[in-house]
Amino acid sequence: MRIRNQFLLTLLGACLVILLVTSVLMQFSFQRSLDQYLSQRQHALLTELSSEFSEYYDHYGSFDGITLRTLIWGAEGPSQPHIPPDLVLLNSARAPIFGPPIPTGELTLRVIKVSGETVGWLGLPNSPEARADIEHRFARKQRNLLLSIASATLCLAFIGAWWLSRKLVKPIEAVATFSRTLRDGDFKQRLSGSFLRTQKSDELKQLSSSMNSLAHSLEQSHSSRQRWLADLSHELRTPVTVMRAELEAMQDGVRPLDQHQINAVLSETLHLTKLLDDLHDLSLADVGALRYRMEPIDFGDIVRVSCASYEPLFSAKQQQLICHIPSAPLIQNGDAVRLRQLLDNLLSNALKYTDNGTNVDVSLEQHAGKITLSIKDDSPGVSDEQLAHLFDHLYRVENSRNRHTGGAGLGLAICQRIVEAHQGTIKAHHNNVGETHGLAIEIHFTRGGKS
Repeated sequence: MRIRNQFLLTLLGACLVILLVTSVLMQFSFQRSLDQYLSQRQHALLTELSSEFSEYYDHYGSFDGITLRTLIWGAEGPSQPHIPPDLVLLNSARAPIFGPPIPTGELTLRVIKVSGETVGWLGLPNSPEARADIEHRFARKQRNLLLSIASATLCLAFIGAWWLSRKLVKPIEAVATFSRTLRDGDFKQRLSGSFLRTQKSDELKQLSSSMNSLAHSLEQSHSSRQRWLADLSHELRTPVTVMRAELEAMQDGVRPLDQHQINAVLSETLHLTKLLDDLHDLSLADVGALRYRMEPIDFGDIVRVSCASYEPLFSAKQQQLICHIPSAPLIQNGDAVRLRQLLDNLLSNALKYTDNGTNVDVSLEQHAGKITLSIKDDSPGVSDEQLAHLFDHLYRVENSRNRHTGGAGLGLAICQRIVEAHQGTIKAHHNNVGETHGLAIEIHFTRGGKS
C-alpha cells in the first residue's frame, strides 16, 4: 500500500476512534446524568407553574376555567409558561381536576398555596415507564445529532487528511524518485531549488538537502574513481611499455645486450615495484588493514636520524637542510617503521620539488600536550588549486614531470594515512617568507597517539 493511502487511512482511523470513544463516554454519562436532569427539570417546572396556578386561584377563588387558561397560555407564545401535556392538577384533597389519569403514587407533586393555605397540587409523572419513554426520545435525538456531527467530522477529516497526506507525501515521493535516480548511477541530478524553496525548515527540507549532498559526494567519488583508474592504468602502462621496448630492442639487435641496458630495464623494474608497493600500502591503509606496531618511541630521535640520512642528498643539490629538534625526549606512542616512512616521503618530496640553492627547514616542538612537526621549503611552491589536491591519489603538481624525478603521486596520500592512523592531522599551506613562495606541511600529533 502506498504511503499516502496509509497516511490517509491512519488519520481517518484515528478520527473514527475518537468519535467512537466520545460516543461511548456520552452514552455512559447519559445514563447517570439524565435522571438527575429530569428531576431538577421537573422541580423547576413545577415551582414555576405552581406560582402561576396560585395567582390564578387567588384571582378567581377557584380553579374553574383553568383548562381554558392553560390553552391560552400555550397560544400566547414563549413568554408564557410552558404547560406539559402530562401535567396533572389536583385539588387540596388530591382529587384530579384536569390532566391525564395518572395514579398519585406515580406523580412528583408540588403544593399550590394561597395565603399559606393549600389549595391544590401540581404533578408530573415520575414512573420508570414515563422516564424510559423520555429517555428513549432524548436518546434518539442525541443519536441523530451524534450521527450528523460524526458524518460532518468524517467528511472534514477526509478532506483535511487527503490535503495533509498530499502535502507531506509529495516531497517524500520526490526524494524517493531522486534516490532511484542515484541508484541507477545518474549522480548529476539534484532536487531542484524550486522544490527546496517550497519546503519549510523542517525534517523534509533537511532530508532533501542531505540527498543533494549525498548526490554531490557520489558524483565526486565516481569522478575520483574514474580518474583513479585512468591514472593508475597510465602509471602502470608507462614503465611496462618502456621495459617492453627495451627488451624488444635488445631482442631485435637494435640495442646491445650489455650491462648498461640491463641496468636500464632493472631501473624500470624497481620503479614499477615501488609503485606497486605504494599502491598496496595505500589500499591497505584505505581499508584499515595496514598493520602498525604501536609502542612508546622517541619521535625526536626518529626525526633526527631521518634528517641526518638526507643531509648529504640536500648538500649535493646545494640545498641546506635546517633541523630544529629539541634535545629532550618526545615520547610518542607509534610505529617507528611507519613514522620513518612518513619522514622519508616528506623529505624526499622536499628534495625533489625545490630549486637548487634553497633551504628546507624541519622543526619539531611540543606544546600543550601536542607534538608538531613542520617541514617548510622555498620556491617554487604550488598554486592554490594544486594545494587542495596534494593529498589525492596519483596527483602530481606537474603532470609532465619525468617519473624518475617526480614519482607517482602516492607519497603524500600514504603520509596522510599514516598520520591518521596515529590519531594526528596533516595539512599543507603556503610558506611565504620574504620573496620566497614555498610549501609548508604541518603535522600535529596528540601525545600518546593510538594505542
